[in-house]
Amino acid sequence: MAAAQFWRVSDLEESMSADRLPQELASSYTAEGILTSLGYPDPLVAARQHARMILLGRQARYQAAMHGLETKWGCTLGELRARYLARDSEDFAADDDYVQCQWYADAAQTVEAQLAALART
Repeated sequence: MAAAQFWRVSDLEESMSADRLPQELASSYTAEGILTSLGYPDPLVAARQHARMILLGRQARYQAAMHGLETKWGCTLGELRARYLARDSEDFAADDDYVQCQWYADAAQTVEAQLAALART
């Protein structure tokens, strides 16, 4: 039985780096060819898909932050707003969290509008 051969990650990375590829192989790749091989023959379609993925990631972060703040205070954004607008109470931490939560809600709305615009094109 042959002895097992172990590779260090750095050895694999070195062997796979573009500067170690034969020049004719490295220069035969084109952006259009790579996009086509990934299923995007039209570069604009690829750009839209990439933008969509970025926006979905932002939307998820904003929604998670809003959920975290709502969980922290045990109420919804609307209830936080009511606390913020109440004249007889002053809770700086709650006020700061409301403003932050409202910012996330507005940002999530903006992302939804951007996603809708991408879907229309």
